[in-house]
Amino acid sequence: MSFVFLVAFLFPLTVLSAESPADRQANNANLPAFLKKLGKEIADFKTLSTDFIQEKEMALFKKKLVLRGRIYLRKPNTIAWHVDSPVRYSVLITDKVIRQWDEDTNRVQEISLTQNPVFQNVLSQLTVWFSGDYTTLLETNTVRLVKIEPLTVEFIPHKKNIAATVIQKVTISFREDRTYLKQIRIHELSGDITTIIFTNTLLNAPLDQRNFEVKGHE
Repeated sequence: MSFVFLVAFLFPLTVLSAESPADRQANNANLPAFLKKLGKEIADFKTLSTDFIQEKEMALFKKKLVLRGRIYLRKPNTIAWHVDSPVRYSVLITDKVIRQWDEDTNRVQEISLTQNPVFQNVLSQLTVWFSGDYTTLLETNTVRLVKIEPLTVEFIPHKKNIAATVIQKVTISFREDRTYLKQIRIHELSGDITTIIFTNTLLNAPLDQRNFEVKGHE
């Protein structure tokens, strides 16, 4: 299973006033400043839990692969991703390693991020989305406002960005009230498209160590 689907998570935003489509060109010109301001206004949260539905459209197959599961975040750098159906699969991400478990092998494997610079780059951008520090994203991506309603923003990695070896673009869509992200759509260079839809999201959720365990359950 590709780690590319890990490039998408949810962060809270302050509600913004609506803008007309006629302002789009001006908004795009001012987008870097807008995103920097927006990042500073992100709510201060320490933990997050959310359910997700992930749809993967593979270039070589007509049928979509649909996964359902849970995501847990504990700042500053601990994220657990649990797929519950149709297979069981868990990934724990820290700033140093990725630990993963899958039902087929029932084994836990550990991957050093220092030996995988592409994954390390992708996951560092994921952390930026959570933290709200958009300076890094603006330096390594071309950013474009796609829609005003619903608010939709597109990130295209620069050629010098290691993420560009895997990702063509990432499109972020917000809920109508602009309080949370509604979905992330990742276009891979392989032609695959991954869409992740977030539901039942809780900020500052009461989490314990069991939420971050990467192993099979009896």
